[in-house]
Parts: sequence; structure tokens; C-alpha cells
Amino acid sequence: MNQDIQTQEQLIEYLISIDQQHLITYINNYTQQQITEFIDQINQLNKNYPGGIKEYANRARKLLLDASEDVNPFAEYTAHVPQGQNVDIYSDEYFRLEQLGIDEIKDTCFVLVAGGLGERLGYDGIKVALPIELVTNTTYLEYYCQFILNLQKKHGNKLLPFAIMTSDDTHKLTLQLLENNLYFGLKKEQVTLIKQEKVPAMLDNLAHFAQVPGKLLIDTKPHGHGDIHTLLYMSGLAQKWKNEGRKWLFIFQDTNAQAFRALPVVLGVSKENKFELNSIVVSRKPGEAVGAICYLVDKNNKGLTLNVEYNQLDPLVKAQGGEPVDEQGFSKYPGNINCLLFSLNEYETVLQETKGLIAEFINPKYADATKTKFKSSSRLECMMQDYPKLLGPQNKVGFTALNRRFCFSACKNDLNTALTKQKSNLPLECAASSENDFYWLNAELLRIAGVQIPDQISDEVNYNGLEFKFGPKIVLHPSFGVTLSEIKQRIKGKVEISSNSTVILGGQAELHSVKIDGYALLFGNGQFNVEIKDSNGPKLVALEQQDGIPGYLKIRGYRLQK
Repeated sequence: MNQDIQTQEQLIEYLISIDQQHLITYINNYTQQQITEFIDQINQLNKNYPGGIKEYANRARKLLLDASEDVNPFAEYTAHVPQGQNVDIYSDEYFRLEQLGIDEIKDTCFVLVAGGLGERLGYDGIKVALPIELVTNTTYLEYYCQFILNLQKKHGNKLLPFAIMTSDDTHKLTLQLLENNLYFGLKKEQVTLIKQEKVPAMLDNLAHFAQVPGKLLIDTKPHGHGDIHTLLYMSGLAQKWKNEGRKWLFIFQDTNAQAFRALPVVLGVSKENKFELNSIVVSRKPGEAVGAICYLVDKNNKGLTLNVEYNQLDPLVKAQGGEPVDEQGFSKYPGNINCLLFSLNEYETVLQETKGLIAEFINPKYADATKTKFKSSSRLECMMQDYPKLLGPQNKVGFTALNRRFCFSACKNDLNTALTKQKSNLPLECAASSENDFYWLNAELLRIAGVQIPDQISDEVNYNGLEFKFGPKIVLHPSFGVTLSEIKQRIKGKVEISSNSTVILGGQAELHSVKIDGYALLFGNGQFNVEIKDSNGPKLVALEQQDGIPGYLKIRGYRLQK
């Protein structure tokens, strides 16, 4: 444990001892207030990182040496097809696993990784404040809170803990969004915000820290979402939840509304297979820019199931003749979507042993061929999916493979990037595709439950070369059902919804004789016997201008015309 630095003399002595004396070369040019601010920063950085900035620099030097020598971290491994379970949403097996999982919900903790802004989307706010869809304008954070609220109603309203990892960029705005909306129905005491701090940026292979121009302060940068494990250790949350008898920990990312629909089945798979870590995975094409889950075996025949980033996968499998594929042309190394389910007992034990410090990496941009100094400062990074590197062969790690649109539709790309992906026939992963997938999933759940919905196009939007084709715009509030089985129980008779319809279903509504061709809001308790025909229902139409248009519409390229 690092002792707090109190004086300028202690500061100088400390920085010399960790080979960072360049930071104080011109210390006499600064005021006492500026020196005090610098001391406070050093003390805080030491608290934020287990072992302090001395340990951070030592780890960095080892990784920088490897980077300068082009060391391949997987050079001694061979890739094999991992062990996991494929679940077909249209099978009886799905319903069985879903029921097994829903019984485990009462002992589940939820962790949202939400440290990023929407810059990559072309949006200047926090991503969890984005509307998933334009029919109700429900934000991602509201949807997650409402889903947790309705999951806990399945077990007598036993509060389910919900932690949100924020950052300097998102903390205040996330807290404000929660408070302004009364935590979207959750109890304030069940929601915990844990803020991710930044780490020092470095100038060279000796891990000398960079400074903010014109200041004494160290320049800092984000460390990556792998910090969630360290934060759950240092905050004591994982230990607290374990002591309360909780059994499962579900970590998910900020803009994937589909994740909660998949959770009960994934819980069922983990329960049945005794997985300590269960990753939700999807099909991926060879060469697709998505991390892949592989079973890696080293020269001592020791293996581990691990995510391999797409830029590292190609050199790993080249010597083996490339990626193996199935009969549909998909890789047998499934795609990682960063939805992770942990068995809390084993997870917390690992945190105590490792302090949650995930294996880090660095990607320096060198100034010249000597590979000693950088073009711009670099820092250590970590990823939450690298957690298995903390484990041994005795730890059981697996995956659950599901239909991609059922469990994953990220909202992360701007429209220009989406256009490039559309031309390459790759998933767009933009606001429009996420909204479209959300409507599709809700319609498909109703179809499986027995509702007649034609699979036809309703709205076509063309915007700057991008083509979006929408079917019926259906929104299922979590109160209508958190499982497919529950949704099926709501359908009591013949229910028909046209492809032109916009429908919102919620509450304990039972649909008996229902025919909808247009707009319908069926939300509440009791039986519904209705026929609705409204040819003037809302339509999605391309934006005609950008001026004065809210950011959440600009990133879509269309609006809802009511």
C-alpha cells in the first residue's frame, strides 16, 4: 500500500525512486498550489491502480519490451474449436433452458459497462441516454432498469443489485439521467455507480510518463473496460454480493438492448453445465472484425478458452491452414459480443487472488524504426473479456451460441461507417440497424408465441446511399413478458398484426381476439378483444435536412412521421 505523499521533498524522492524524475525537472517554475495539485494527482493515481503507478510502470516496461521486439502473445499456442452450447430459439430446448434460468434470476447481479460517449456514432451525449427506438423513445438505460424491475417481480420483488461503471466523461450525466427519472422505477439503494479512473500516458519504452502541456500534471488516458473487474474488487461489491448469497454476475455493454432477452437461457446453460464463465457468442464470418472465442493449447498441452481479437487471430490460424468453417461458411470460432455471465462464488475468489487485474496490452505508435520513442503518448489497456487469462485449466469456461439478431445488435457506428459495412454485406451496427433489429426481435417473439405477423417490409428509408427496410414496428415493454414462455402465455386467442402496424404491448395484457392494422397501444391488465384499422399509422421517413434536428435523429438519418 502506497503512503500518501505530503511534501515537495517526499514527492521528489518518490518520483526519483520510480524513475520518473523528468516530471520534476522544472518544478521550481510552478506555484505551491500547482505543486499541491500534482501531489494530489500522484496520490490519487496510486489509489486507483493496485500497486500504484510504480507497479503500472513496471508492467508497462515488460509489455513495451515485447512490443518493440514484435513478440506475438499467441506464438506458442494452437487454436482449437471451443466447447459450448448452441441453442436454437425455435426449439423446445430453448424453453426448457429458459425456465431453468429464470429460476436463477433472484440470485443474479447486473453490471453495465457505460464509460463511453457517443463520439463514434456522431452523437455528443452519453450512449445510455440514446433512444433504442422512436415509437416510445425509450432510452437504453430506461430499458435496462425496466427489465431488471420486471425480472425481480418474478421473485417477490427481491431487489436485484445493479452496478454501472462510468468514467469522467459519463459519470455526472449518468447520475443525472437516473435522478431526473427517479431511477426508472428501481430503488436508489439497489443502484451503484462505480467510476473508472484513467491511467498515465507514456512517452517511450522506459515508461516515462507524459505531462499535460504547460503543467506539472501527468497526462492520463482511459484504461479500457477490463477495469470493471478491478473496480468490483476494490469497491467490495463482488464480496458484498457473494456474502449476501448471490450466485451470478451478468456484465453487459451500454448499447445492446437484445442482451436481456438472452439472459434467462444463458443462465440455464451456466446452471446445467456448471460454467464459471459463460460468454454469449454469435456466428461470425472468417476475417470479420469481431473477436473470436477459441480454445488455445500451449506447448505444455495446457488449454484455456479465450477471446482472441480479430487482428491477432489471423496470424494465429495461418499456420494451421486458416479458420475452420461450418457448412454455412461461418467460422467454428464464434464471435464474442462482450456479454459475460460469471458464477459469483468462483469469480470473487479469483478477484481476491488477483485484485481483478486483467492482463494488459499496449499498442504504441513508434516515431521511427528504432522503436524507442512514440509518435504520440500511449498507455496500458485491458479488456473485460480477457478475464480467463486469470484462470487455470481446472476452471470451467464455455459459451452459449444464439441467433445474432436475438442476442446482439450494437449501436456504435456513424452513418458513413454503416454505409461502408452495407457495401461489404456486414452488420451495420448503427442506430438505425439497432432500432430495426429491436422491432424484428419483438415481432419474432410474438410470432413464436402464435401471433400472425407477415414478414414483409413496411417502411423503406433511403438516406445518403444507405437503405433501411423496416417491418412492423413492435415494442414489447418488459412488463408484457421477460421470457418467451411468459409472452406466449399472454396470447389467448387469434391475434393478427399487419406488416404496416405500429404496436406497443405492456402490462399484464391478455390478447384474445385481436386484429391490428395501424397504430395500437395495448398496455394494462385484463383481456383485450379489439380490431383496429388505421391506414395513417406512423411512418419512418428520411431526414430532409440536418439543421435544428436532434442528435439522436441525425445519427439515424430518419424521423418518425406521426
